[in-house]
Amino acid sequence: MVRRRGRLIAIEGIDQAGKRTQSNLLAAKLRELGKPVSVWNFPDYTTPLGKQLRAYLRGSIRLDLHAVHLLYAANKWEVAVKLASRIERGEFAIVNRYTPSNLAYGVAHGLPRSWLVTLEEGLLKPDVVVVVDVSPRISLLRKRKGRDVHESDIVYLKRVRKAYLSLAKVYGWDVVDGRGDAEKVRGLVWARVKPVIGN
Repeated sequence: MVRRRGRLIAIEGIDQAGKRTQSNLLAAKLRELGKPVSVWNFPDYTTPLGKQLRAYLRGSIRLDLHAVHLLYAANKWEVAVKLASRIERGEFAIVNRYTPSNLAYGVAHGLPRSWLVTLEEGLLKPDVVVVVDVSPRISLLRKRKGRDVHESDIVYLKRVRKAYLSLAKVYGWDVVDGRGDAEKVRGLVWARVKPVIGN
C-alpha cells in the first residue's frame, strides 16, 4: 500500500510573531495524531548560504538587497530535494518561514513582486500558509535586546506586516491574530491547518 503524500505547512509572520513557538506546538499536535512530522526553519543557518545570511542579519556584512533576497531563495533551494522527498514519503513538514516570507520582506524592501516570485518558482508549494499577525510594537515588546537588522527597523517591520496582509488577500493565505497567549494562538492555527491534514 502506497503511503499518502504528506503536507507542507508554512507558518509565517513578522519577526517575533511567535512562528517558532507555533511551529513546535503544531508539530506536537500532529505527533499526537500519529503523523510523521519534521520542523524546518528558514533561513537555515547550518548551510553555506545560511551562514552568509546570518552574517548579514547580524550586521557583519553588507549586501545589496537583490543579493539578500537571492540568498534567501537559494537557501531554500539548498534543501529543496531533501524537503520534497520527505513530504513525498508521507511526512508532514512544518516550515517556520518559507516562500511567502521572501515575498513579503522583498516587497517591503521595494523589490518587484514578479522578480521575487521567479526566484522560487519550482520549489514545492505549501498546502497551507498561516500568517501569525502581530504589530511591530508587540514584536519589540517580545524581544528588546539582540535584535537583528530587520528586527531593529520598526518602520521596515511595519511595511513587512502591511505586505503580508496585502499578499494574503492575493494568494489566499490564512491570517490569525497572534496577540493572545501561545495556547490561544495554537487553537487559531490548528483551525486553519486541520482541513488539509486528512485522516
